Amino acid sequence: MQKSQRRSTKVCTRCRQRKTKCDFKFPQCTSCSLANAACLGYDPATKQAVPRSLVKSLEARVAYLEAQLRALQSISHNLPYSMASKIAQANISFGVPQPGPYLQSKLSSALFLRPSCPPLAISPTVRLSEAESSEPNELSSQQRRRSRHKSPYKPNMINLGSVPHSAMERMIRNYSDTHLPQYPIISATMLEHALQQFRPDAVGEGSSLFDADPTFTGLGHFEFFVIFIILAISASTLTWRAETQAREACDSFYKSALKHLQLLEDYSEIKQLQISLLLAHFAHMCPELVDNWTCISNAVRIALSLGLYRECPEGLDAEQRRLRSELFWVTYGMERSLCTNLRLPLSFPEEAITTKVRTPEGLINPLFSADDVKKKSSANHIYRYRMMETEVHRALYLQEEVLMLGFPSVEEWIQDVTARLDVWYTEAQTYTPYNMLEFKHVQFHHLQVRIYRPTPRLRTKLPQDWEIVLKACRSLIDDYVGQERRRRLFYPWHGVHILFETASVALDASWSARDYPPLIGEAEDMLQTHIPRCLQLLSTIGERWNEATECGNHLRPILEKVHSAFSAPDRSAHDLAIAEEINGLLFPDKLPVWSMTDFGMDDFGFEGGSLLLDNMSVDDMEFLQWGEDWDIMPPEFIPETEIL
Repeated sequence: MQKSQRRSTKVCTRCRQRKTKCDFKFPQCTSCSLANAACLGYDPATKQAVPRSLVKSLEARVAYLEAQLRALQSISHNLPYSMASKIAQANISFGVPQPGPYLQSKLSSALFLRPSCPPLAISPTVRLSEAESSEPNELSSQQRRRSRHKSPYKPNMINLGSVPHSAMERMIRNYSDTHLPQYPIISATMLEHALQQFRPDAVGEGSSLFDADPTFTGLGHFEFFVIFIILAISASTLTWRAETQAREACDSFYKSALKHLQLLEDYSEIKQLQISLLLAHFAHMCPELVDNWTCISNAVRIALSLGLYRECPEGLDAEQRRLRSELFWVTYGMERSLCTNLRLPLSFPEEAITTKVRTPEGLINPLFSADDVKKKSSANHIYRYRMMETEVHRALYLQEEVLMLGFPSVEEWIQDVTARLDVWYTEAQTYTPYNMLEFKHVQFHHLQVRIYRPTPRLRTKLPQDWEIVLKACRSLIDDYVGQERRRRLFYPWHGVHILFETASVALDASWSARDYPPLIGEAEDMLQTHIPRCLQLLSTIGERWNEATECGNHLRPILEKVHSAFSAPDRSAHDLAIAEEINGLLFPDKLPVWSMTDFGMDDFGFEGGSLLLDNMSVDDMEFLQWGEDWDIMPPEFIPETEIL
C-alpha cells in the first residue's frame, strides 16, 4: 500500500533541515527538546516554518473532512423513504436543499449554526467518549443529543402580532443604548430608520413578518434580519425579569432572523461582515445555537479581503470611513478574544494593522451631549483591553520575543503591562454611570490571572505570584456568582472558558502553596469554598449549553484528589500524579473540536436548530405567543447592584 504523503508535514522544520528522525511529540519533539531549540512545523505549500499548533489543527481538520467524505460516499442513494435518514426524509417532505455555501463563504450553514466549541482541555474527552459509544443497545446520536440538550424552550417562530410595539421598541432601545456603543456593528441611523418603519400595522395577526411585503414596510430581508437578531440579543438580557419567557422569545426571534437570512439573496461584502459579526455576538450569548469560531473566522476573511486593517482609501465619504473603521475594530476585538481564550495563533499580525482607532469626538454630531460621547468611547476602551490581552498572549503563550514589544526583558514587560492594566481598570470605573463596561471587573481580574499564572514561557511561579492568582481567582468566581444570582450572566461562552481556566489555575496555585504557611489558609478556602462554587456555576450554565457540564465533570475529580491529598499525612505518594493532572489542565495538548453529537451527519438539526428553517408554509407552523403578563421594566428602574 502506498504510504500517505501527508504524514511528512508532521516533521518539524529543524529535523527536516537536519534530515534526522522526528518523533512528532508536541509541543516539542525529543530532538528539539534535547537541543533546547524552537520546534516549529513545516508548511509544504509555502515551504515556511509555522507554529506546531497550526500544523496539528490543519491535519486534524483534513482527517475529519476525509472521514466525513468517506461517510458520505458510503451512503446508498436509493434507500426507501421508510429507511431514509432524518435529513433525507426532511428533503423529501419539504424540499429543503442540502446544506451549501453560506454567506458566500464556501462554508456550509451547518458550520455556522452548530454549537460553539468548549475549552481545549475537555474537547478530545468529549469526542473520545462519543467515538467509543458504539454498542448497539446505546442511544442513537440524535437521542443522545436530545438528552444532552434538555431545554424547556420551544424554537418556534415569533408571532409579532402578539408582541406589544412598546416592548419591541424597548428591546431595540436597550440594544441601541447598551450594546451598540460597545459593538458598533450597524449604524444607529439605520437602526433608528428600521424602528420607525417597524409599524404595528405592518404586522398582521398570526404573521411572523418574514412573509410581510417589503415594499409595504419599506424594509428588506437584511433589515428584518438585523431587527430580529437584535431583538434576540436584547431578549437574552431580560432573563433577570422572567427567564423562561426571555429564552423562548430569544429563540423565536433568532429563528425568525434565520428565515430572513435564508430569503436574503443579494448583499454586499460589508453586509456579509455585519451579518457574521451579529451572529458572533449572538453566539457569545447563546453558544448552544451558533458557533462563534466560524462566524468570527468568516468576519476576519471578509475584513482582510476588504483591506479594513489598512487606512481607508481615498475617495470614501465620512460615513463609509466610519463604518469601515468600526467594523474592523469589532472584528479585531472578537478575533483576539477567541484566539486568546483558545490559545490560537493570531489570524493576522498586529504589525499589519495600519488603521487607527477613531475617537468618538471625531465621528459623531457635535450637537451630541458629553454623555453620548462617553458612551461611544466605551468601544475604544474595550479595544485597548483587547490590545493588552493580545500582547499578553503573544509574549507568554505564543512566546514571541519581548524585544518586539519594546522591552529588554520579560520581567520589565510584566511590570509595565501590569501598570497599564491598573490604569485601564481605573478609567473603566468612569463608565459605570453610563451602564457601559459591565464586565470590567471580570476582564481586569482575568488578565491578571493570565499574566501571573504558569504559562508556556514562564512555567515556574513564585509565592508572590500564587498570592496574586488566588486573589484574582476569588474575585472572578465571586463576580460570576453575583452575575448568576442576579440572572445577568449574559455571555456564557466567555463565562465557561474563563471559569474553567480560573478553576484550573486556582487548583495549581492552591497545590503549589500547600507547603507555604502564609498562603495555606487561603488555599484551603479556595479548595473548600470557591472552586466548588465555580463548578456549580458551570453546572448551572450546563442546563443550556452541555459543554459547561462537561467542564465541571472534568474538573470535579481533580478537585477531590487535590482536596484529599492537601491534608493527607503522606502526600508524596500523590504529588507526581496530581501535578501531572494539573499540568494537563494548564497546558492542554489538545485541539479545538466540536461535539460529534452536536454535529452528526444524521442530525442536521430540524429540532436543534442546526440549519436554516425549512420552507414549509407559515400557516403550518406553531408560533410563540407573547405572555400578556410579561412586563418589560424600563432600564432606569432596574436596581443597580455592585458587581462583586
